[in-house]
Parts: sequence; structure tokens; C-alpha cells
Amino acid sequence: MDRPTDPTHPTHPTDPTRPTDPARPAGNPAAPARRTVLKSLGAAGAAAAAAPLLPATAAHAEGAAGAAAPLPIDWHAAGRVSKTTPTLQVVVNPKIRRESPIHDSVYRALRNLDTDYVRFVPWFPYPKLGVAELEPPADGRTSWDFSLIDPLVEDFEKATRGRSTILNFSTIPEWMWQPTPWTLEDGALHVVGGDIGIAASGTDWTDYTFAVDVTPRATGVQDGSDYAQAGWTVRMRDPGNGYGFLLSNYPYSAPAQSGYLVFVPFKDGQSGPVRATALPFAVEDGRTYQVRTTAAGSTLTVSVDGTDVLTVQDDTFAAGTVGFREHGSESADFDNVVVTSADGTTLLSDDFSGDLSRWAAPVAYPDDPDTPDFGYSQGQRLAVPVSVVADYYRRLVSWYTAGGFTDEYGAFHRSPYHYQLPYWEVLNEVDFEHAMTPQEYTELYDAIVTAIHEVSPRTKFVALALGNSAGFDFYRYFLDRANHRPGVPLDLISYHFYAVPNSADTADDYGPDGFAQADGFLATVAQVEQIRTSLAPDVRTTVDELGTILPDSATQSDPAPIPDAYWNFSGGLYAYVFARLALMGIDIVGESQLMGYPSQYPSVSMLDWTTGGPNARYRVLELILDEIRPGSRLIELPDQPSGDVYALALVDRGRRKVLLVNKTNAPVTVTIDGLRGAHVRVVDQKSAGGEIRGEWSSADSYPLGGYAVAVATLTT
Repeated sequence: MDRPTDPTHPTHPTDPTRPTDPARPAGNPAAPARRTVLKSLGAAGAAAAAAPLLPATAAHAEGAAGAAAPLPIDWHAAGRVSKTTPTLQVVVNPKIRRESPIHDSVYRALRNLDTDYVRFVPWFPYPKLGVAELEPPADGRTSWDFSLIDPLVEDFEKATRGRSTILNFSTIPEWMWQPTPWTLEDGALHVVGGDIGIAASGTDWTDYTFAVDVTPRATGVQDGSDYAQAGWTVRMRDPGNGYGFLLSNYPYSAPAQSGYLVFVPFKDGQSGPVRATALPFAVEDGRTYQVRTTAAGSTLTVSVDGTDVLTVQDDTFAAGTVGFREHGSESADFDNVVVTSADGTTLLSDDFSGDLSRWAAPVAYPDDPDTPDFGYSQGQRLAVPVSVVADYYRRLVSWYTAGGFTDEYGAFHRSPYHYQLPYWEVLNEVDFEHAMTPQEYTELYDAIVTAIHEVSPRTKFVALALGNSAGFDFYRYFLDRANHRPGVPLDLISYHFYAVPNSADTADDYGPDGFAQADGFLATVAQVEQIRTSLAPDVRTTVDELGTILPDSATQSDPAPIPDAYWNFSGGLYAYVFARLALMGIDIVGESQLMGYPSQYPSVSMLDWTTGGPNARYRVLELILDEIRPGSRLIELPDQPSGDVYALALVDRGRRKVLLVNKTNAPVTVTIDGLRGAHVRVVDQKSAGGEIRGEWSSADSYPLGGYAVAVATLTT
């Protein structure tokens, strides 16, 4: 993606080299040149960068165990040339908006990393920040609105200018799903709670008759007793304004009757005075009733099974459409809808044998764009044809690549953007968020990719984004090109991994639990690679969410305090898994995520959500970007220093280096021939989120603090 002011600006490939000082001997390396943007991180950062390098014996006060036997390294081993790019994901949330007091710090930190394949995800908990059409088109009007989304895209583009990026607008608008309240079952509409949903058209209908078969279910609960209640609406101007009726056996009066028809007016989302009329028959659970509601002027008449049972006079609403209403645990089935105008014209007919495209099912999202809603867009069955979803993404991408789009009613929406779009990821964790089958996802992928290519033909695509990396059925089905439309490209697949310590873990326990989970994930990757190489060896792989999550993060808004050592543990786990994945030939490894905070998984954050300053997770990624470049020769060590330390040897532009990761919270000493005189860059609990510390080793033994990550550049 590139700047809107220069649509022809090329996207530059990753530069695997760094400028070196020709006057400095090759065996006595300088610390990597600090990116100039780092100067903007503040006076404290500048002071740390200017501090003299210390000998290792003086720099480490954390203590160490006794020196072990030297680690054998065969520097002439063939190894593997790394093609792996370290990167990160940026998830949209209020902390990265322009209104945020840490906005500038967040984007300085992103610019400083200066890497490719940065993943940008407007995620479903913030619908107004990631969904461009929150309401279904109806009556010639659409709800397209990019006003809150554009600033986020602009700022991300500016911070990643000249780099390839992966965009993932993962949230399909809620109204395109059969959400949990509305599903099609056995040829009828089954409604469970959700309050009011209405027809997708008809807000200008005046006089008409609404006929529908109604089957109340005894799932409502009040004071420990069950009741059955089915609700429908007429003259609905929108979901908050119109008339409602309830067929119910709830005890609306004393003594209670066996059945009621209840009139409920709705205005501005609030129900008005309830008027309950006792019926001459019982309302029974599971019985189907034929209901007709006629709106004629200010008169509303309801008949049940051919008998008029209620007449209401009310002139509040002169026009509006029809719909259904269930609340809380209430549920009912509806079928055989026919809406007929006063002159006999059929306005709407639906026997629910197809889909829900004629309806705008209940959609709820916060008015405040900064309020998270983790219940948004969790549907499992589409309410519209796949082509409608594809058209949504075609228009969305056209807004950012082609200067605008034509909406569902033929109106053109002009934008100032002509971005390049290097990569687009198609949806996110569909195995979790929407419980899709491989077949359902593949159909959606093909449709969305085809639609996006119409407006952005050079875009490449990332597929799957599985939350469960062991979803082997997805890989087998999706990577088989026989299951795709002809000509649909398969460029990359993606999947995710988070280590989750036990809730009772102390900082000392993070390592044993987390690294064991990481080893399990690596075994899964090996199986995925077998499937990929057998079916589609040309398809690349990105692990675009890699990190750790503390169990208390599930609390969201009120997590327990996070121990300082956690950030180093998490950074160390990323370094370890990155190194192992690089040896396996995985193309891209993305740390998750730049900014988390209470309300959105604070323990995944790479920055402090109050100051915007880096933590150790950020610094470890920075270290790897500096020291383990694509093109380096990686040498896997069959003899590791111990079970507590992981080591990877590499040769980078002729320089011998060793990556060291302490997998425990205890100090460990590592001995390597040639380490004396080496330059060591380290992220540990002493440096924490401050500048990566550089020091010269005065011996062949080097002490690693708890959960420390270090890269030593040898002089021999």
C-alpha cells in the first residue's frame, strides 16, 4: 500500500543489508546503525543510545551459574539461507486513533521497526472503526461511511510507506449474517431474543395487511416460571419506532389468563405502555397460529386463526415496514409471510425456504466507536448470497485503490485514495469467529478474491488466518486447487499461535509452560508443511499472529497486574519460535501485536498503553530485525547449551553471530569458543523496554539474565 498522493510510487522490497563503517575492522563490528526515527522516542532514549558499551563482567549483576563446556559450532556447515521476515500486526483500537494521547508515540514506534508485511487489522470488537457499511441498503439509501476508518488507514500507510503491507478488514457486516437471534431452521425463521428485526424494504408502506404463521416457544423465564411469547411488528420506521404485538401466555394480569394479545408501541428504542387483552383461547407452547395484522389509517386490527381479537387506534406512525421481536430468552418460529397492500398488491412474500436477504435482522453495535463489542459479527450462517459479501469487499477496496465506488443503488462515492494494495488477507480466524467449514471458507475466498481483483488486479492474497493452527482439514481442502474456481490465485496461507500460561503460574512458571506449548506448535507446523509442500509448494506461509496471552486478559477491562518479567518471557518466546520457524523455511513471522490494552488483551501489547513507550516484546523484535536478516545463513545446533537456553548460529554478511534465548527466569551462563571480545546486544529484565543494551564480552562465558534474549557478534 502506498500514499494516496502518489499512486504510482513503487513498493520497495526488504533491504537485507545495513550500511557498515568501512574504516572499522570486519572482526570488530559496530552496533547496528540506529534508525533515525528513534531519536524521536525522547531524551531518555537518546541518552541510552549514547551510553558507552560496557564489558559483560561489569554489565551483569544478576548472577550466573557456573560455566559450562563450550558450545560446539561448525561454522562451515551448509545450514539454511533464511528467507524469513520478522514483522508484526497492528490491530485497530482506540489507542491508535488520532484522538489518543499516545497516538504519536505509537506511530513513531511503528515507523522505527521499518519492516515488510506489517498486518493491519480493523477487528470486529470496534464496528465503527472497521465496518464501512453498518446497516443494510434499503429504500434507495445506503450507510457507507469511512469517516472514522480513513484516518486509521492514512496513519498506518504513512508509518509503513515504502514497505509491503497486509490489510485485513476481517469483519463482514453483521447484517450479512444470520446472527444468533435469527436462523433458518426446517423451512421457518427461528428467532431467539435479539429484540426487533425488520424487513429490508418497506419503510414507506402505509396501509397493508401482514399475514404470518406464528409459533411461540416456552423459553421465556420470569420468576422461575416458563412462558411462551411470539412478537411481530408493523409500521416500523426503523427498529426503534413502530408498533409491536405479542401472542403470549405470560401472566399479564391477575388472575392470570391462559392467553393474551399484547399491544406495545415503540418510540426511539423504548417501549411505551403495554396493553394486554385476554384471549378466549389458550396460547400454547409449540402450537402454530395464523395471524393477520391490518394497518388502515390510524386503525390496527389483529386476527388469530380467522377471528378478530384486537383493534387499536393510534396515529403515531403512518408508515413503516414489518418485522419480528423476541427478547432475552424468548423464542418463536415464523413462516409464510405475505404483506399485501390495500389495493391487493403483494409487497413482500417469504416462506423462508431460501435465505434472509429480504430482512434486516437485529443489528446492535455501540454508538461510541471506542466501546468494544465482542459480540458483534459472530454469525455462523450468511443471510445473504456470497456475491453480496464479495461486492462489499470490492467496494471497500475500490474506495482505497480506485478513487471510489458505485454503491448498490448506482450512486458514486468519491474518495481521494489511489493506494497500492500489495497484500490482502481474506477474513480472520473463521474457524473461531464464524465456525466455517473449509468448503464455506473456500467459496467465500474465491468470491472475494475475484471481486477485489476487478479493482486491484496486482494485489496478492493471504488465506485462512486460522486460530487453530492444527486445522488440518482446512489446509487439505483449501490448498487443493481443484476445489477453487479456475484462475483464483493461491499466494499465501496464514495461521496463529499464542502460548497461554496457567492462571496459577508465577513469573518462574511462564517459561516451562510457555515454551512447552511453543514446541507443540512447532510440531504442528511441521505437519502443516507436509500438507502444503505436497499440495501447493509454491504457496508461501505467514504465521501472522505469534505471541502470548495471560489468562487474566480474558477479563478484558480489569486484568490483574502484569509482572515485569512477563514481557521478557513473551519476547523470548517470540525469538525462540521465530528462530525455529526460520530454520523450517516459514516466510513471515509476525509478532502480535503493536498495541493492546485493558479491553483488548493487554498482555499481547508491545507498547505501554499509558505512555506508548516500548516494552521488552517490542525490543526483542527490534533486535531480531537488526541482527537476523533474510539472506543470513542459519546453522542449526544439534547440541544446545542446555534445556534452559536455546542457541542459533548464523552468518550474516560474513559475520558470525549467535542468538541466545534464556527460556527460564533464572540466570544462566553460556560458554562459546570465540565469545571473548564479541559484541553482545541484549534485551533482559534490566534493559526491559529501554534501549537494547550493547556490551563487549570479556570472556568466552556470558551470563544471561532471566528470560534474556541476546545476539553476540563474534570477532573470529
